[in-house]
Order: sequence, then structure tokens, then C-alpha cells
Amino acid sequence: MPSVTPPTLRRSAAAIFALMLATVPVATAQAQSNAPDPDVLLEEGTKKILRAFELFIMTIPQYEMPEVLPNGDIIIRRKNPPGGDRKEGPGVTEPPVAGEKT
Repeated sequence: MPSVTPPTLRRSAAAIFALMLATVPVATAQAQSNAPDPDVLLEEGTKKILRAFELFIMTIPQYEMPEVLPNGDIIIRRKNPPGGDRKEGPGVTEPPVAGEKT
């Protein structure tokens, strides 16, 4: 049995479709007006890349010049040890731990 849609359903579907088509140009015009200028986007992107490169370059001076030992090993010492200003060696004592008697 063929399916026949009532005329009111066809009219309402046509009206909804017409409204959808009418709103498309308005939506695209608003999207285009809100889009930032490509030159501004390029400038912002360039600034972010340069900032990241600057931060990368700042990490490089953390190391001394490489030393080649007589056996062929290469040593690259840190300028600032990762523990901060802690010094190791004889005569240097660790700070007391909470709860321990000195």
C-alpha cells in the first residue's frame, strides 16, 4: 500500500525547509564577520612560536662544555645541579628530619 502524506504535513515540511534555507546566508555572514583577520592570526601564532623557541634556548646554558676523558667518555656537567644549592662532600651535613633527635 503506497504511503501518502497529508497535505498539511507536506506544507509544514516545506515551510520548515524554507526557513532553514533562509537562515543559512545569515549564519554564514555572521560567521564571516566574527572570523579574525588572517594577519592577526599569523602574528599571534608567530609570537607563540618565538616564545616557545626562547624558552627552549633558555634551557641550553644549564650545561658546561663537554669534556672528553682519556678513556673516550664524554662528560657534560650541569651548571646548576637539580637539587638547587645543595652541596655534597665531607663536612656538609643534611638538615635534620622532623621528629629526629640531633
